[in-house]
Amino acid sequence: MKKILAVLTVMICTAPWSFAADDLFSKIDTDKDGKISRQEYMNAVGETFDKLDKNRDGVLTREEILSMYKIDAKKIMKEYDADNDGKITKKEFEQAAEKRFTSLDKNKNGYIDKKEWLSNHFTKSLMFILFRF
Repeated sequence: MKKILAVLTVMICTAPWSFAADDLFSKIDTDKDGKISRQEYMNAVGETFDKLDKNRDGVLTREEILSMYKIDAKKIMKEYDADNDGKITKKEFEQAAEKRFTSLDKNKNGYIDKKEWLSNHFTKSLMFILFRF
């Protein structure tokens, strides 16, 4: 009985993440073929950057990130700000996303399928946090 309760607790706690991951997968998979191509992923990355860049100056500041998300902006700056100048350019953002795509594409076929997506969604990746449409 304790094992059943433990399994049910885990299922209840992770279900919202799973539904959110499925919804996000569907939004990025624009051609609805059941997989995310590198181009679909990068298109979503570009849209996300543009959404975050409130003043449209081509760079993200800590303040712009914090205005949209209640997350650790210092962590985001560390991961995405390649030249450590306190700003994230679109190029830096896209380069970090390219690396993330490569790490998500476990079988190296050029696509992220739903299994690859869901297996990596729970890793607290900053890219997943930023991908809120």
